[in-house]
Amino acid sequence: MARTSYISILRIVAIFLVILIHSSSGYLNSNEFESFDWSYANWLNSFSRFAVPLFVVISGALLLQKDESTGQFYRKRLLKIVPPFLFWSIVYLFYYFVRYIDFDYIGFPQVINIVLIRLKSGTNAHLWYLYMILGLYLAVPFIRKIVGNCSKRELEIFLGLWFAALFFTNKWFNSYLPNFDLTFFSGYAGYLVLGHYLRIYPIPMVKLSSFTFFLICCLITASGTYYLSGSRGEFDPTLYNYLSPNIALSAGFLFVFVQGLKLPEQLNAFWEFIDIHSFGIYLCHILLLNYIHPLLPLSTLWKIPAATVLTLLASALLTYLLRKVPYGKYISG
Repeated sequence: MARTSYISILRIVAIFLVILIHSSSGYLNSNEFESFDWSYANWLNSFSRFAVPLFVVISGALLLQKDESTGQFYRKRLLKIVPPFLFWSIVYLFYYFVRYIDFDYIGFPQVINIVLIRLKSGTNAHLWYLYMILGLYLAVPFIRKIVGNCSKRELEIFLGLWFAALFFTNKWFNSYLPNFDLTFFSGYAGYLVLGHYLRIYPIPMVKLSSFTFFLICCLITASGTYYLSGSRGEFDPTLYNYLSPNIALSAGFLFVFVQGLKLPEQLNAFWEFIDIHSFGIYLCHILLLNYIHPLLPLSTLWKIPAATVLTLLASALLTYLLRKVPYGKYISG
């Protein structure tokens, strides 16, 4: 098995599931918790919500072992992130104004205000990921120095404290817990360290065991979300939080499961194509999904997966074409 072939598989799984989340989440806005559409969307989301954390785990597995200066890392990584970030922020801002704003009813000050509001955390909702990953990348050179000087046992202690911090920072749990300040151990940086740890110290679990634990975590997410939403009388996404313990465990167990599979040394051409265009797919998929999803004359059962697959293919093709135009490779992702 190639050294990082499982990383490519995980990246493909993650990008597919991100699109699946966005294809199905709209059905959760209904309060009809017993309906097929809501239940179906809840189950799909519960088995997909770990996708974004999985991207961060992958980044940790790939980046924290490298030996390069802080300046080298910033030049290399930020040049890959910042131009696509700026380009797609502008694209989605333009898309928002064209699709949702009637300029006959708003003036220039309102336009500026909308721009500033949307730039605060992303001109489209999914672009929050770039704000988060930029912050993590700024920290990577320093996290490298920490983990590089940690023994296996010390990494395990850090991950244990990080996992505990997930409870203390989760609104469902923290009202029952003392106000210990575990800020240093909280946040997405823990996913980086988790990826680094699992890459260096693979856990020799039986494949069936890791997959079973993964399924249990997803079942907890689905059933818990159903219970919380029913109790509250409206959709409650507490267990969908990317920094909730159930989601962290789902991402970790799936990583361990795929890492333990016997995989070919090289992906076939199609899956390799999806893999190398995955970042661009993430950036552009919402633009295409917003048009593909409404056009499909299918029941919900088939509409969500069909929209997901078609959006994945269309986004990969768009990213490929963008990379073919002059300077397109710098902005496509």
